[in-house]
Amino acid sequence: MTKNMISHKKMQSLSHINKFTKHMELVQEYKQELLSLSKSWDNLALLSHFGNSNTNINDTKNSFTDLTHSLLEHLSYETLEKTVREMRFKAQISIDILIRNLFERTADIGFLSTDQDIVNFLTTKDDKEEEEYKLETKKIKKRFKEYIQKYSVYYDIVLFDTKGNVLVKLDDRAAKIEKSEDEIIARALTSTEEYIETFKYHDFLPYRKKSLVYSSVVKESNDKDAKTIGILSLCFRFQDEMGAIFDNLKSERNKECLMILDSDGVVIASSDKYHISLGTKFRHILDDKFKLISHGGRDYLAKTCATNGYQGYFGQEWYGHIMVPVNYAFLEDEDSIEIDQNILLAILQQGNDFSEDLKKIPLKANAIQTNLNRLVWNGNINKAKDDRRESMRGFSRALLNEISSTGEKTKEIFDHSIANLTKTMVLNNTSYVASLMVDIMDRNLYERANDCRWWALTDEFKKVLSSDILDKKGSKRLEKILKYINSLYTVYTNLFIYDTNGVIISVSNENEKHLIGKQLSLDVVTKTKDIKNTNDYFVSKFEKTQLYDEDFTYIYYAAIKENNSFLGGIGVVFDSKPEFKAMLEESIPNFNKNKNKEVFGVYANADKMIISSSNPELNIGDKIKLDDRFFNLANGETYSEIVIYDDKYYAIGVKCSQGYREYKISDNYENNIYAIFFSYISSANLKIDGNKKLFSETQIGLIDNPAEIASFYIGGKWLGVDVNEVYETVSVKKLELSPTLNSDHHFKGTVIYNKKAVAVIDIKKYVYEPVVDEYNEIVIVKNPEENSENYIGILVNSLGDIPEISKSRIKKLDKHLLGNYTLINSVVTPLEDSKNERLLSILDINKLKENLVED
Repeated sequence: MTKNMISHKKMQSLSHINKFTKHMELVQEYKQELLSLSKSWDNLALLSHFGNSNTNINDTKNSFTDLTHSLLEHLSYETLEKTVREMRFKAQISIDILIRNLFERTADIGFLSTDQDIVNFLTTKDDKEEEEYKLETKKIKKRFKEYIQKYSVYYDIVLFDTKGNVLVKLDDRAAKIEKSEDEIIARALTSTEEYIETFKYHDFLPYRKKSLVYSSVVKESNDKDAKTIGILSLCFRFQDEMGAIFDNLKSERNKECLMILDSDGVVIASSDKYHISLGTKFRHILDDKFKLISHGGRDYLAKTCATNGYQGYFGQEWYGHIMVPVNYAFLEDEDSIEIDQNILLAILQQGNDFSEDLKKIPLKANAIQTNLNRLVWNGNINKAKDDRRESMRGFSRALLNEISSTGEKTKEIFDHSIANLTKTMVLNNTSYVASLMVDIMDRNLYERANDCRWWALTDEFKKVLSSDILDKKGSKRLEKILKYINSLYTVYTNLFIYDTNGVIISVSNENEKHLIGKQLSLDVVTKTKDIKNTNDYFVSKFEKTQLYDEDFTYIYYAAIKENNSFLGGIGVVFDSKPEFKAMLEESIPNFNKNKNKEVFGVYANADKMIISSSNPELNIGDKIKLDDRFFNLANGETYSEIVIYDDKYYAIGVKCSQGYREYKISDNYENNIYAIFFSYISSANLKIDGNKKLFSETQIGLIDNPAEIASFYIGGKWLGVDVNEVYETVSVKKLELSPTLNSDHHFKGTVIYNKKAVAVIDIKKYVYEPVVDEYNEIVIVKNPEENSENYIGILVNSLGDIPEISKSRIKKLDKHLLGNYTLINSVVTPLEDSKNERLLSILDINKLKENLVED
């Protein structure tokens, strides 16, 4: 969860937010509701002067008005912050995912330029007859096609001689181009770099205005000073790749447009070229959180992000850029996540990452409502003692009820809006992070599937395996090639070749030579033999294996064939432990190893088995303890929620893998992986204020022989006294605690009322109720002695209704059974057909005085 500390001074400095609030639908919705209630408060304030209940609600109305302004400011600020966070995240990810992909391309060109078939073709081309040369050219062209079938991120491969003559090219549309005058020829021949990366118009790709090409020289051997014999270029599907990246990130709902800008701010890729076309130029917005800009007669929020790079590679000077039309920027997603409002409010108060100003809003709303309840309660007490005509008393009762109801409605809007805001802040970008985690994994393992299939086509492997006997020379040749490949592709701990019987005959890792001669399982041999063509492969289960030092990993397998004859296979052992962990850590924004138990990522399979985790307390191979609903997602589906996990509240985002290009989509490989992002919120031991059910009822029609009961709440029990025995209630803040030698004693202190010191008592243990919540009120009752001018104060948690009931419903308790062992003398029975079966117990003030108050 991202920290969003906001102070009053900061709020004042963000007056520019006002120009955006008219576009914030949810803020406007709350604003209209509060405006409507504000008018109700004005009317009630006016009517209260006629009710003769001594109830002045102007202070309450003004307090709610002030708090409304603060609430709307915070809602506006956080709504803007949420939008800006999403924009920054998407712009950052769009460029970082691209750079990770292009890093793989630099490895491809480096490896393919040393391909022995290409080297042999270039070194012998001048010695061959025309027909033989044509056959060799077709063979290389076929090999290039095989490469592109595996590494489908490329659309063309071009091979030049050192003079720029085009020797082999896949795109037949440019067949007439026999020689290139492109600058990359001279650059490649004179450069000391391992490769050249160019994004521009290339004369050997005339049908494309701009193309991204990776070029490298081809040398006679791998020796540093070997002679240059040609130039190889890999042509990357840049726009195609950006379309896939943008599709995973963009939202159609808010009409946003994602882009890649070059160093001059020119758009070189756009998620919607009809919205913002290629070639459009914008200023980079790197230092500001965002900018309001105009384009095409429309106002946009805009943000630019530079890449974080990947393993030291930063590519060309490109940037991720996003623009969202202001009038669509603040649309809310459909929210199907139901979280208890009281839990969210408790999370707000006890979470570490919320501002004090924000925490104060619901606390202030509670305080205002508590004061209002006290005001209404005392008004009802005064009204009950009013000896004026019944119609005026009825008006006062109705007015007080409406005041109380309006206060509850106002407080509910505050609580609901703050709870929703808390949920938004807590969930933040959890599903986006989970999406990034699984996207990086799919893209990485796509490369692994490509590698094993491509290396299986190595001619030297075929030559050695087709021999009747594997001699020492052939074994050394296999080992040399495997070691060379593994030195370039360090994501593998070992590469191995096995024969038709599944016996390992060569390995790349010197420390794994003990595996030579080991028999692979029958399942591996059978699956390898069943491979029909060069595009097929299979993957082991994620399980412990002797091929990975008895640890968990995936092994990718491909068949080595010659003219459909099965010669053996190749296995590549993915170094899953560090590689998956690195993927998770790199996906988590601002990852901090010191907080890897608070904010962490997990990869798990459909059986809930942990494949990797950035939290060291979660072990690979164990089951993660999450509900099934997190694993009932379709491919590409995301889900986020607030849950209790390991006795803590976490915001969790989950996404089910959807594959990348052919990988897991059209290659017959199925293995759903769930990326789960955890963001710590607070301890699960929250103090949650539940909605208390007040004793409240409405009796229809005239009431015979009525009585009014002033009720209140102590612990879990509703108690009351006859309204004529009550003076009023005062805030517990007025209590002066008394020094005592016995903290369990019922006497707690005094309060000044009518210039007299009133003893205040705590009767919870006498009504057998454990009180967890704090006391808020002191109910002042009469001293039952005749003509006494003294009072008694009773501590209560909250105030209830003051119902008017028929005295026939008040049932006296049997004194013969109870004797003097209870402070209750009667109960109020529920109305007939009432769903409320709770009893209101009436306190006996005489017993309270006799037993608990000393003269």
